[in-house]
Amino acid sequence: MSPMTDLGLRFVRRPGPGGRAANLAALGATAVVALLVTFLIAGSLGLFHRSDRIGWRSGDKADPATAIGAIVQEDGLRVDGLPMLRVDLATLRPNELPPPPGLDHTPKPGEIFVSPALADRWSSLSKQYGVEQPTGVISDKGLSSPEELVLIRGVAPGAVGEHPQYVNSWHEDLMDSRMLGLLMAVALGITLVLFPLLSLVGQAAGVAAKRREHRLAALRLAGATRTQVLGLSAVEQAVLGVAGAVVGLVGYTALTPLIARIPLGGGRWFVSDITVNWWTVLIVLAAVPVLSVISALIGLGRVSITPLGVVRGQTRKATSALRLGLLILGPVVLGYYGMQTGLLPVLIGVGLAALGVRIIGPWAVQVIGRILANLANGPVTLLAGRRLVDDPKGAFRPVAALVLSGFVTGFMSVFMPGENEDPTYQDLRIGVVLLLGLVFLTVAASTAAGAVGTALDQAAPARALRRSGVPLSVIERSARLVAVVPVIGVGLPVVGFGAFCGLVLSGGRIVTEGASGLLVLIGQVVAGLVLVAVAGAAGAPVLRKASAN
Repeated sequence: MSPMTDLGLRFVRRPGPGGRAANLAALGATAVVALLVTFLIAGSLGLFHRSDRIGWRSGDKADPATAIGAIVQEDGLRVDGLPMLRVDLATLRPNELPPPPGLDHTPKPGEIFVSPALADRWSSLSKQYGVEQPTGVISDKGLSSPEELVLIRGVAPGAVGEHPQYVNSWHEDLMDSRMLGLLMAVALGITLVLFPLLSLVGQAAGVAAKRREHRLAALRLAGATRTQVLGLSAVEQAVLGVAGAVVGLVGYTALTPLIARIPLGGGRWFVSDITVNWWTVLIVLAAVPVLSVISALIGLGRVSITPLGVVRGQTRKATSALRLGLLILGPVVLGYYGMQTGLLPVLIGVGLAALGVRIIGPWAVQVIGRILANLANGPVTLLAGRRLVDDPKGAFRPVAALVLSGFVTGFMSVFMPGENEDPTYQDLRIGVVLLLGLVFLTVAASTAAGAVGTALDQAAPARALRRSGVPLSVIERSARLVAVVPVIGVGLPVVGFGAFCGLVLSGGRIVTEGASGLLVLIGQVVAGLVLVAVAGAAGAPVLRKASAN
């Protein structure tokens, strides 16, 4: 084991004053990242599993002259007030092919197979279909959901109905149209949640960033090479990343039965559909620590280049206003391609818009800091303004996920349908709620980690201010102002920018019905301010204790 590896492990085991709180905050944030990544992977795979079982119902548009069967779906039926699907199935020529998934044999004319949920309600349908009991019950291998109400009826070739779908096999590898739509929505959702999630990764790696900067800068000044310093930081962050990934995987496994109750795509999930497999575990165990290490190393670039500047507290180079140009890229792509040219241009446009917000954020914080410092009428606003100007990236990092969540909320506020029995609208409504829930969890974890990290980062300057006679109350009020200003000054415009991008994508058409979109926007603002207030209250004792040493 190299000396730097051993030293990195020692820093994890014995982190020093304030280090334990920083490590716990980083561990918790990384665990949330791992849990969300696992959820997104497992949920996407679950949709594929569902489609594998029911895709055959759509038919594969085979040649009627050679097809072995024909299918007609009737999805406008209801039983006990609930939607029901009927599949009429006709065997056109004798064959020895395996029966449809979930059935013990291919239905003959007059035979009826039903799902378990529909079997419990068969008394409401027995007279309509003229049989006391169905021929059989469809097993889980042929169902989308445990709650699915589906009836598969065998009919004669001449009675299959109009415009049937012809098939060459009852096990064709086809994608169910509803599952395909959900997968496209999931791809958009992942794109929207990606940047808040990456901000959470950066926050996990950046907890107590200044504290780590000074420690590693001291090692550089003592003779350690750039490679040794970066290797030390990589070891320290990798250990926390692996531990957080394990905790996140365990947490997802424990929550799987609850996650399976989410009624997306027609009903609850089979637990087996969203249970993680071995390669998902390997992906999470590899990806989360690697992302954590990369984020940590990016944040320490100044240490390896100018360690003396770190120790002296030298002001960072100002960010450029040229970043504003990035804001136009996303809306231009969304407006040019719209919703009619495929999914990829939409994902690129949304990704560029979110990336623009993330890159421009520190510049906006620095501009607000200058205004605040110039208009300061007391020590609180002056201290807050100077901190925002001196380290805009550090001030924006704790609230980056919260600001990006404003973009997501603004964007989705345009696409919130009201009560509608159409399955597509039901999936969209549940998907929006689920997406906003994931974003809120990301924001809560990032804000909590940021509260601890910011308090530890401000410990050294706060200690110097206290020794020079500045009251502790002034320091704490200044710290709260530093946390709130980026949320209001940057977050509120970003909410509007997100709504603008949504309108550009929809061609100016608002899908949202009633006041639900406005309520979501108001809820986002209120939730953001509450999170910042709670984080500030939680970080105050840490700052008080750390600055007293």
